[in-house]
Amino acid sequence: MRNPFEVYTSLNGKQGRRSLDWEESALDSQKKVEEGLFDPQRRAPNLRWLGALLAVSFLVLGFRLFRLQIVEGSSYRTLSQNNRIRSQVVLAPRGIIEDRSGQILTQNTAGFNLVAVPFDLPKQGLPGEISELAATFNLSAADIQNKIGSVDPQSINPVVISQGLSQDQNILFQTKATDFYGFQVQQIPIRQYLNPQIFSNVMGYTGLVSPGDLDNLDKASYAANDFIGKTGVEQQYEQYLHGTNGENLVEVDATGKVLDVLGESDPTPGNTLVLNIDAGLQQRLYNDLISGNPNRKAAAVAIDPRNGQVLALVSVPGYDNNQFAQGISQADYQALLNNPNLPLFNRPIAGTYPPGSTVKPMSATAALETGVITLKTIVVDNGVLRVPNQYNPAQEYLFHGWNPAGLGPLNVEQAIALSSDIFFYEVAGGYPGSQIPNGLGAQALADWFRKFNLGKKTGIDLPGEATGLVPDPAWKAQYYKDDPILSKWYLGDTYHMGIGQGDLLVTPLQMAEWISTIANNGTFYVPQVVNRAVDASGNIVMQNKPQVLVSDIASQQTLKIVQQGMRDTVLSGTAQPLKKLPITSAGKTGTSQFDGSDPNKTHAWFVAYAPFENPQIVIDVLVEAGGEGNAVSEPIVQDALQWWATNRYNKDSTK
Repeated sequence: MRNPFEVYTSLNGKQGRRSLDWEESALDSQKKVEEGLFDPQRRAPNLRWLGALLAVSFLVLGFRLFRLQIVEGSSYRTLSQNNRIRSQVVLAPRGIIEDRSGQILTQNTAGFNLVAVPFDLPKQGLPGEISELAATFNLSAADIQNKIGSVDPQSINPVVISQGLSQDQNILFQTKATDFYGFQVQQIPIRQYLNPQIFSNVMGYTGLVSPGDLDNLDKASYAANDFIGKTGVEQQYEQYLHGTNGENLVEVDATGKVLDVLGESDPTPGNTLVLNIDAGLQQRLYNDLISGNPNRKAAAVAIDPRNGQVLALVSVPGYDNNQFAQGISQADYQALLNNPNLPLFNRPIAGTYPPGSTVKPMSATAALETGVITLKTIVVDNGVLRVPNQYNPAQEYLFHGWNPAGLGPLNVEQAIALSSDIFFYEVAGGYPGSQIPNGLGAQALADWFRKFNLGKKTGIDLPGEATGLVPDPAWKAQYYKDDPILSKWYLGDTYHMGIGQGDLLVTPLQMAEWISTIANNGTFYVPQVVNRAVDASGNIVMQNKPQVLVSDIASQQTLKIVQQGMRDTVLSGTAQPLKKLPITSAGKTGTSQFDGSDPNKTHAWFVAYAPFENPQIVIDVLVEAGGEGNAVSEPIVQDALQWWATNRYNKDSTK
């Protein structure tokens, strides 16, 4: 077939052919080309607009390439590498905690957490995958969805879905891992508490880190799935217990599965924390407090009066803080919150109670220092104090002592030993016709109590300390400002405060502290639970040294009189069973009313120190609604002092 775009001449060979222009080919080859069809003078078309368009296009394309490669290149490079190379945080084990003699109280064990990596989650079919995961591990699909939905879907930081998986659950997940794209089970170090019920209020517990936890810490040191101390020593000394996390550089496939480990940086464990707590003494007090009454609510504190070191801090009932470390369930947490015995409540430092007669040594100190009484002052305790109404003398108010028959004539030492309410009514508020006609008065008594640091925190190195309350006329006027009767301060208010009743509230720790201040001749030391932090090489990175809060609280003459009164409490007063101890001791009983509708409901207190001549330990015990202090709390203190005398006295139990 002839090519229509070629001209054929008489020369039939190929050399006789030539190609036509388009215009020529459009004409009939047999027709003569009309004249004027071609214009040899026609100008070439103007194509500048096309060049400009191409230039603009190249500029836009160049700008886009610049933005993608230079400006946003690192972001897209990271996004690409998320499918191949990632950095995985390796959580550091927390530092262990020891008692003063080196007994280990905490350790770390392997745990398993189910996590999701948002970037690796499938874009299609995720709801079905979540439902299957929830059914397999008995979880809430809604909870899983909420946790995933609360984070950036492009994030590669793992989101904890469930804590505390068992080894069997870990194995189960590994067999079904291909069904759960974007989910992983991570092995992590978790806290394990030894004897948790006994030490739970001291140790506290750990939990997953939240943004609010890092306000005063280095945020860069914590991973999204890291753990942090929430209460107790764990919280207070977080900066020493939290180690330095490590890092693994790994290669992963498109589903997030690790293919290879390209590099490793090992984590550094936290520092070892050495407490002042004596584990043996702590356990002895705990066992005695729950003996015969597992539902008892109580507290015990032991302090070294020479330096403020806390030797024991017991709160009953305790709780298992391992539940929190492993990820406590909502049901178990609600059970703790709803428990009427309040196991999460740290009674020694947060519980506030009327102290009863244990304040009488303080009242005596104040009266002796201000000259209201001397050692020669005598008050006759007839069992009741009759106070006439100032507006109607025919009407009398009766203030009873604990012994209706009375205790007879007493000086201050005897009044402390026999715990005379009548004597200290007069010391506080005075009594016309007696050797103490005026007394200290409400304001002076309140000021002296505050001098012993009541109504303020002691500064113990634990979170959650309460201040207690020291009432005075100004406080009462403000507190009851809407009631013209209750807002007035009455003589009876002063009497009650002088014997540790009424609105006066203290913590068991505060009581141990004011007795320590009397026992050590006038120095108030800040109580300290922790002694030091030690790194892996044995270097001391933190050392708590004794801190004096108040010194020379009273004259040595006054303090010797008060000390002798507490010694006589053991020799001839309300705590004579302590005479059986192999060491000398001094003490004070206390029974405080807490229910105005039933005066028979009382807290049981007892506090003692030993040896009397050179005090090395102070112990106080509170049993809530326990009855009489000498019947309930005194035997517990006696047993603890017996144990201490046998196992610790003149023996170095420190490390």
